[in-house]
Amino acid sequence: LMPGGGSFLDMPKFEFRLQPLLDRRKIIEEEKQGNFAACRRAADDCARELARLGDARRHSLKQLVETALKYPTPDILLRHAHLRSLEAAIDDARLGHFQAEADVERARQELISASRERRLIEKLKEQWRRAYESGQARREERELDEANARCYDRSVSKDRKSTRLNSSHIT
Repeated sequence: LMPGGGSFLDMPKFEFRLQPLLDRRKIIEEEKQGNFAACRRAADDCARELARLGDARRHSLKQLVETALKYPTPDILLRHAHLRSLEAAIDDARLGHFQAEADVERARQELISASRERRLIEKLKEQWRRAYESGQARREERELDEANARCYDRSVSKDRKSTRLNSSHIT
């Protein structure tokens, strides 16, 4: 028991004054994770589309060669036009994929930055918690020492009284 009738369990719990900031940093980090995942999916979609167009181009080129050997010029021109449109689509897809990968890298850097900011505040919280707990432990120890000193003083005082009483009965 502490002086005044309280107990050590009644000591106030640690309260981190920057908890709202930490909560906001966690929300921001989650948003950045979502943005990174969306950018990654978009880049993966671009890569799949680029691969699909590349396959279509190879197939179209193969058909152009086969058509050149078997069919008249108009069919060759039609297949050649199709091949050129595929090549233009591949160029666009490459540009889109390049931009998507740049977006992924930007989102990755933003996520790393948000994670660092959150971890920094969490470390600060832990340092403050340790300092608070250390201070609480020192207060508890001091209060225990004071309580023990009072008990000792009372026991010494009782011993003196009983010694006086005993000595007064002897005389």
